[in-house]
Amino acid sequence: MIKIGTDCSGIEAPIEALQNICKKYKLSYSHEFSSDISEYVFEYINNNHKPKILFNDMTKRNVKDIPNIDIYVSGFPCQPFSRANKFKTPVDPRLNLFEDCLKVISNKLPKFFILENVKTLVTLNNGSYFNDIIKRLENFNEYSIYYKVINSKDMSIPQSRDRLYIIGVLNSKKKKEFSFPNDKEMKNIRDFVDWSNESKNEIKESNKELFQNIPHDSVFIDTGFRTAKFPNTNKWAPCITAQPNMWCVPLKRKASVKEYFWLQGFNPDNKNITLSDHRMKILIGNSMTVNVIEELLTNGLKSIGLL
Repeated sequence: MIKIGTDCSGIEAPIEALQNICKKYKLSYSHEFSSDISEYVFEYINNNHKPKILFNDMTKRNVKDIPNIDIYVSGFPCQPFSRANKFKTPVDPRLNLFEDCLKVISNKLPKFFILENVKTLVTLNNGSYFNDIIKRLENFNEYSIYYKVINSKDMSIPQSRDRLYIIGVLNSKKKKEFSFPNDKEMKNIRDFVDWSNESKNEIKESNKELFQNIPHDSVFIDTGFRTAKFPNTNKWAPCITAQPNMWCVPLKRKASVKEYFWLQGFNPDNKNITLSDHRMKILIGNSMTVNVIEELLTNGLKSIGLL
């Protein structure tokens, strides 16, 4: 039984990834705890994953109430570090959530952990935040630390989504060297279009000029980027964000929730969704990509002898 805990992991890409692994290798898992302060994410997790403990605010919990785990995954808030945040400031309170992730790691000593964030974290403030995070993780002397920026399109999903992944492997006699996954062949983006969805959306007057400049073979574009050159939009989608501006060009409509799910590696079937399409697109845009997490978890489980 693989015991996993998640924090700030949105609509639980780590759990869907682990489900895929367990199905492939005939293993079982237990979702020990999760947390998210967003009422919408909280509702989605409760409806679809039902962890043993679902914390609303990770900053107010007692570390003694957190169960022991084998794996820990956290996507501590990226907004303070994101390029989309024009007002980066070292006093952003969301920066402190890393401290709560650190409490889990230092007190529960999971055998393997993944911390995910935007790649901008590496260079923000001349790398001071990133260097501090790595230094503090290495100071435990309990873990071997690895990090790499990975693009989702290099893990088979046709979405250009660069994210930083920090990996920790607990040092033990059973520990094997962790290695990042090799690139995977990218799938055809046209296979990610729901061709059965023929609903139409009117193009706003402010977007008409934008659409006139789109290459004729584009598949998905983001109308939120006004000056985009739309490179390779016939091969992959731009990064899905919390601003649901994605359009499906061949069908002349907004991208559907199902397409958002597909472009993040989720299986949209059998989901208990009680939120609006608009809200779901925001949550999916804030999520991790399932395929990337699945590859990292697979190699991580091998490195700690659970696979």
